[in-house]
Amino acid sequence: MTYIRSDGAGRSRLLAGAATAVALAALFACAGCSPPGAGSSAGAAPGQSMITDPVTTGQVAALGDTTLRMWADQAEKPLMRSVIPAFEKKYPNVKVDITYKSFDDLVATVVNAASGTRPPDLFQGNIGHAVDGTLVKARLVRPLDDVAAAYGWITGTGASTLAPARWNGSGTAFGSGNLYGMSPISEVQGIYYNKALLKKVGLRPPRSLADLEKALPVVERAGEQPIMLGNSDQYAATHLFSDLAVTHQSPASVRDWIGGRAGSTFVTAGNEKAAATMADWAKKGYFGPGYDGLSNEDAVSRFAKGTGVFFVGGSWNGATLDPAKFGFGALTTGGAGATASPWHISASSKATPAAVAFLAALHTPKTGQEILDTGRLPVVTDGVKGTNSLQSQTLDALKRTIAAGTQIGYYDWTATDMLTVMGGKLQEVMAGRESGADFTEAVQDAWQKARRDR
Repeated sequence: MTYIRSDGAGRSRLLAGAATAVALAALFACAGCSPPGAGSSAGAAPGQSMITDPVTTGQVAALGDTTLRMWADQAEKPLMRSVIPAFEKKYPNVKVDITYKSFDDLVATVVNAASGTRPPDLFQGNIGHAVDGTLVKARLVRPLDDVAAAYGWITGTGASTLAPARWNGSGTAFGSGNLYGMSPISEVQGIYYNKALLKKVGLRPPRSLADLEKALPVVERAGEQPIMLGNSDQYAATHLFSDLAVTHQSPASVRDWIGGRAGSTFVTAGNEKAAATMADWAKKGYFGPGYDGLSNEDAVSRFAKGTGVFFVGGSWNGATLDPAKFGFGALTTGGAGATASPWHISASSKATPAAVAFLAALHTPKTGQEILDTGRLPVVTDGVKGTNSLQSQTLDALKRTIAAGTQIGYYDWTATDMLTVMGGKLQEVMAGRESGADFTEAVQDAWQKARRDR
């Protein structure tokens, strides 16, 4: 999938460029290749050595003077300003040459770059079939099971966040199988609330979906807008839907469907109940007037200025909110979210020890704190502390969400047109023009078609 990311700071994504993604997938399907990871459950790429222990400075020094070529989203610039100098100081024979691209440009060109005659050694991809799936099928990225085992990522903090970078043997489904990437960045969804308005209507911060459902009519009767929503881009409502849906059913079943696991279905009682809730809230006016004509960014801006008691969204929305005025909490039985774009090592890299060492540098408590300090959430949360109340609440929500196993990912990872299908159909449900059953069946049909086309 290809996304547009607002200001590079967090998800705020809108599906775009589907034609480009489909073309890339067709070009690099690599039908004659053997299955990804074939012959090894913890393997390295052909011609590369297995990693059995953390890489040492001596092993990196043995490379001689080396340039580690990297491609990254421009959103990584603030973090890299501290990580790269520290890395080059620890490994003085390595010079990091990093190319930053807009998120749009990165996902549109990284597969071509990885398949070229001089691919970057280390680069970011994008979770889902269009980019990471294509990289895996074409055997362009090195399996990282051995690296994860050597560094303790499989059992350590955030181990479950590796799942979106795992692929099955045929490269047609993700969520389990061999590991091909890692991300140091995580995201969580939950409930933002206006402290003053909440106090005005006599309510305490909600800590569950049940609390939120009890609060909404109280807020409405008090003359305040219950939920600030901007859904012209169609993804904001799908995020809210995912929080409801994961609360009403097994998170594992949702992850399986998102990953494309055979036999998975979107036609479930939990999804129909979540759709019915969205329709009910819309009918009762809980989202306010004109929400389908308002962008998510505009909705966040209005919420920041005092419109709406609640805003249900992701951790990336908190950057513009005043910690003194706003709070955040996860749905303790749900609270969806995901990791950000994974980093991959090229299967043909000649500087693998240096690339592994760089990945390890991204997966430490020190870097975790730096990630939080630059406005995002880290996968490694040990010893990481927020610098204000909102940041601390969001970090705590992330920890609880990961512990609960509800970091399911995003529905639009499943197919290049899934956001268009799901977002459009959900708008129809919320407008009362389609039923929850119609919605779930249409989404499942799109999922089945995408799976057949792979």
